[in-house]
Amino acid sequence: IFDFWRSLGINLKQLYGQTEASVFITQQPDGQVRADTVGIPSPGVEIRIDEKGEVYYRSPGVFQEYYKNPESTARTKDAEGWVATGDAGFIEKDTGHLRIIDRAKDVGRMADGSLFAPKYIENKLKFYPNILEAVVFGNGREYCTAMINIDLTAVGNWAERNNIAYGSYQELAAHPEVYRMVQEHIEEVNRSLAGDELLSGSQIRRFLILHKELDADDGELTRTRKVRRGAIAERYARLIEALYDGSGSVDAEVEVTYEDGRKGMIRGRLEIRDVQTFPVARKQAA
Repeated sequence: IFDFWRSLGINLKQLYGQTEASVFITQQPDGQVRADTVGIPSPGVEIRIDEKGEVYYRSPGVFQEYYKNPESTARTKDAEGWVATGDAGFIEKDTGHLRIIDRAKDVGRMADGSLFAPKYIENKLKFYPNILEAVVFGNGREYCTAMINIDLTAVGNWAERNNIAYGSYQELAAHPEVYRMVQEHIEEVNRSLAGDELLSGSQIRRFLILHKELDADDGELTRTRKVRRGAIAERYARLIEALYDGSGSVDAEVEVTYEDGRKGMIRGRLEIRDVQTFPVARKQAA
């Protein structure tokens, strides 16, 4: 959307701010406009990134305090005037632009200490209409892996256009051509991540397509369709182990809750595929 409006000649820019900052923290100057950053610090604004990747800032325009709430004020602003944003990000070494990648509480570290931002990667994957849901693993690991839910409507329409017959979600999800398509999407995301020096280590190396849709009734999602990572890690522990032990497939068996309240088991052998990764490649400013 951002690139579309700029293609029409509208000088649309991105900025980053919050009420506590008197709005602006960073802005994009003319000639340095990009869809993947929020610009450089505004005049008089200092920015630092702590060891956990959280963005802090200070300036003459920061708030004094929360009204009658000294506890929240102390948690948000320290004695030196640095304000915690609650967002994780990094400053590009070559451009000075700030990149926001996720909420700080959701960011972890890979085994080598590099940033691991699962929601950032998952959102990139879900940009593709064929991918309904994605769960990325990698915190404390040597590399990232993913479990994918396809979108039955989008992939079903694609299958019909390509004369691919199927009788169920499970059958469609296991089809080799569906795997090939999803693999292409993941490799495109990996190529994008390779453009982020601090996130290039989060490229996905292996994936599988789940034989069922993640469902709130099964405790896998919240009612607002947010991934329940702890529940999924426990429920699919065997699948996650297979993603990291070099297996080419894994037998899956999981209990499901049907709309009428009945429970049943869904079983299947899930293929696990390796994915191409890419060396770090810097992006150019537009």
